[in-house]
Amino acid sequence: MCNTKVNSTLLKNVNRKKILSVIDKVESISRVEVKNLLGKDGKTVTNIVNGLIEDGFITNIGLSSFTGGRRRKLLTINPNYGYLIGIHLGIHFLRGMITDFKYKIIVEEKIPISPNESELSLIQKIKKTLDFLVKSKNIPKDKLLGIGFVANGFYDDTEGIWINSVNNLHWKNIPIRKILSEQYDIPVYLEDSSRSMTLAEKVFGCVQDKNNFIYLDLGVGIGCGIIYKDRLYKGPMNISGELGHTIVVPNGALCSCGNRGCLETVASGWAINKIAKDRISAGEESEIINLCDGDLNKLETDMIFKAFENGDKLANEILESASDYLGIGIANLINLFNPEVIVFGGHFATINESFLNNLKAKIKKYTMPLLFNNVKILTSTLNDNAGILGATTLVRDPYFHIDTIK
Repeated sequence: MCNTKVNSTLLKNVNRKKILSVIDKVESISRVEVKNLLGKDGKTVTNIVNGLIEDGFITNIGLSSFTGGRRRKLLTINPNYGYLIGIHLGIHFLRGMITDFKYKIIVEEKIPISPNESELSLIQKIKKTLDFLVKSKNIPKDKLLGIGFVANGFYDDTEGIWINSVNNLHWKNIPIRKILSEQYDIPVYLEDSSRSMTLAEKVFGCVQDKNNFIYLDLGVGIGCGIIYKDRLYKGPMNISGELGHTIVVPNGALCSCGNRGCLETVASGWAINKIAKDRISAGEESEIINLCDGDLNKLETDMIFKAFENGDKLANEILESASDYLGIGIANLINLFNPEVIVFGGHFATINESFLNNLKAKIKKYTMPLLFNNVKILTSTLNDNAGILGATTLVRDPYFHIDTIK
């Protein structure tokens, strides 16, 4: 037998989120416009809107312009409903941010960390960052809505445990949700950094009006996020988008994941560095050695791109090969998913225009012509802010949407 009360409550919750989502997409809107957009009857919309105002989610901000008829009250999301905390554990930096309910940045912090830093040291820095963010602006604890925590790697969302992070060597099996929720007694949401960047691109970036796109996190590693029908696709184990661990060289070099021949072994930042070191150590000449002052331990990816810009033969060969493999991987994504847009993000997205143009040519070479001609390739403008901005969206999203796609 159906539980009428449960079904009614569920329907009301769905309608609340639909109305909130409509109001969120514009600066202001009237009840009549909400009703027309959703196709709901006026009484239902009025009752739900009144409830949302009473709960503090939305507020009236004046009247519509005079057009000859009755001026209508305009609604908007209440920025003071609560505050969103984002924490991004990167490779070399830990970033924290608090925004209001409309994503206005209230305070942010950025501190250096090391890939070899101990678990205890990283946890202490995360806690100190949280305390600084909250106390620096005297934000009431009862107005904190949650913490979005993002890092590279895999996590168990049911248990709230971060399983591992390739970029942070000692960040393994960390009960991060328990650690953070005990500090502030608020919900803690977890997400992989590449998928977090994807969410940021959807909310703040160049694809806000797109419902189907793929974001590419091109840098030290190679990750991606998939937006399908306006929602983030995560998969049943929250391990979607592992483009870097698709095989492009059978029986190739050993990857950090344990497999051989992954895309990351031939086209990621760490792979490019390793290939350059190996070839120079084997006796090949290159300007790269001068850029790192003769010490290959100081080699950074930017130096290889600098040598590439200067016409260095070895740098050109390494990056030509990397772009070819990346082109194959990205073409496979386009052929599989037929996205509206591909967004280049991560460090490689801004490092060198010639490299990106070459990469686009390779994508065209390997993609079915019909699909390539109907996909836009854009470059993210969020730069290093994508991960931390995406972390804040994790806290806010449950108020506006039912779920992600598994």
